[in-house]
Amino acid sequence: MDAVDLIGWMLAALSIAAIVWMVRAAARRDRALDARLAAGDMSLFDDANLDIEEVVRAPAGSTIQPGRLMELGPQPPFK
Repeated sequence: MDAVDLIGWMLAALSIAAIVWMVRAAARRDRALDARLAAGDMSLFDDANLDIEEVVRAPAGSTIQPGRLMELGPQPPFK
């Protein structure tokens, strides 16, 4: 094995390590987001790293207003 082969293998190992790191970091962020959603964390609305595009459990006709939080009283059960 000469120097060129060694450099090639080192670059390949570095590339694979970078891909593994990126996948692991994305999985960690996904788990953290799932935990925050499950806990009902209201700070998600103010998080600059998140872009809320869709509200799933809201009354029909609801829209997303940036920077506005509204607390609602008791709601009837969903059917």
